[in-house]
Amino acid sequence: MRFLLGFGIGLGLAMLFAPAAGDETRTTLKQKASELVRSKTREAAEMAKKKAGDLGSRIGREAAEAAVESVKENVLGENKTA
Repeated sequence: MRFLLGFGIGLGLAMLFAPAAGDETRTTLKQKASELVRSKTREAAEMAKKKAGDLGSRIGREAAEAAVESVKENVLGENKTA
């Protein structure tokens, strides 16, 4: 939320103090905003990918541990509560 507020304030100030013509300024601002959105989208995608990998690793590890415990209990006759 803060980011959007800061972005809006910066955009407004840039338009007020821009030395270029209105059309040029709007074009430049659109390009910069587009670059910013792409950059933030890439960052979010990378973070989501990392989190998904971490979660998959944890779930895989827990499943493997559960399988080993199951084999111990059912095949080897070992009991966790003993």
